Amino acid sequence: SGVRAGIAKKAGRDLPQAVVNAELAQLVAGARADLKARGIPDADKAPIPEEIFRPQAERRVRLGLIVAELGEKNNLQATEDEIKAHVEELAGSYEKPAEVVRWYLNDEKRVAEVRAAVTENNVTEFALKNLKKVEKALSFEELMGQQAA
Repeated sequence: SGVRAGIAKKAGRDLPQAVVNAELAQLVAGARADLKARGIPDADKAPIPEEIFRPQAERRVRLGLIVAELGEKNNLQATEDEIKAHVEELAGSYEKPAEVVRWYLNDEKRVAEVRAAVTENNVTEFALKNLKKVEKALSFEELMGQQAA
């Protein structure tokens, strides 16, 4: 279909390097934070080569492009009501949920993170609903062979 062709084209083309580099920076920062949490001295200065994270960063960016494409093509972007409901759900476990809701909604960066999460959930639900179930009879040996692979 046209949607699949568009997604494949977008996912297969050259990735925007600025976005990949931003993702790389986040992954390296996460690795340093992990080292620091493990008690490694001077973890913030640890020499961590970005290249070890490049495949993961590129995969994340590629998935982000696919989610964005599916979201646009199928009108799955998070609505303001969905964003508010998600924030209220997140805040529900806190002692003063109304303050947590205000904290989220008063910062555009936090709202953008919630918008992305809700849109991703919408796309996932859409994809799961539209997957075609294929039944295939397998012998025990075939099944066990697939499990080992």
